[in-house]
Amino acid sequence: MALAMATMAGFCGTCHAVLEGSLHLSGSSSLLSMPKTNRFAFAEPGLRVRAQQQTSAETETGRRAMLGLLAAGMASGSFVQTVLAESISNLPTVPDQMHRKIIVAGIPGLISEKSDSQGLIRAAAKLRISGLVLLPVDVTKLPLINVEDHPNLPTEVQAFMDHILLADAILFSAPEYNYSVTPITKNAIDWLSQRPETLAGKTAAIISTGWDFGGGRMQYHLRQIGVRPDLHFINTPEVFVSTTVDAQHPPKFDANGDLIDDNVRAQLQQLLVSLRDFTLPLKYGNNADKDSGILT
Repeated sequence: MALAMATMAGFCGTCHAVLEGSLHLSGSSSLLSMPKTNRFAFAEPGLRVRAQQQTSAETETGRRAMLGLLAAGMASGSFVQTVLAESISNLPTVPDQMHRKIIVAGIPGLISEKSDSQGLIRAAAKLRISGLVLLPVDVTKLPLINVEDHPNLPTEVQAFMDHILLADAILFSAPEYNYSVTPITKNAIDWLSQRPETLAGKTAAIISTGWDFGGGRMQYHLRQIGVRPDLHFINTPEVFVSTTVDAQHPPKFDANGDLIDDNVRAQLQQLLVSLRDFTLPLKYGNNADKDSGILT
């Protein structure tokens, strides 16, 4: 005969499983020491119990009482929980990469909503990539940094820092200004570095715009700037978006700054997948499973 022990509604009892058995209420945990060889497990939807072999007979009255208890518990919406389990790690589990997500903060390098850098952030936020969520960050309210004039952090800066602190990674999107980053990008990083934990250890990726080289020189300077705050940039892919428009190069953005080039969108997608795969092991450990599925 099989004796099952379960908890429901705050108390525990024992019963013969399924076909034969009776109710024996018990507040002790002495049954937990029974030999593993006398136990077997079974499960139903919403019901998880551990059963064991029992040779002594119990009364029919007790059996009916326990079945009534189980029925009442399921009817009220409460579930039977496992009590006699050696270790939850020994039970089948749902692949946990399905529950793992990284949050990416998208920081644009220009303030105008019609700018290419803002358009790339919007395009990135619309991509559906398994295990990744991108949230655009508002940089329009950040004052120009001057630590001497701001011994205490302004409210707008504190809100900006709190937003970045919750993110696991950062996507920088900006044009190239004189072979370097824009003042908006540098100002954002300089403010964040006033609270080191907001950037330290975070992963990052870059997508740039520019004329001949698509902003490539800006990317290399940004990587250098990220050393002091302890940012970890991914190495590949490198995405440089040329803004040259002529007979051979149609525009990649519309009049509102929205991305209309499918090739650039595909490159942006792969950039974020690479950022996700680089970030997951750092956040969850080296055993984090990679899921290369991409939903568009």
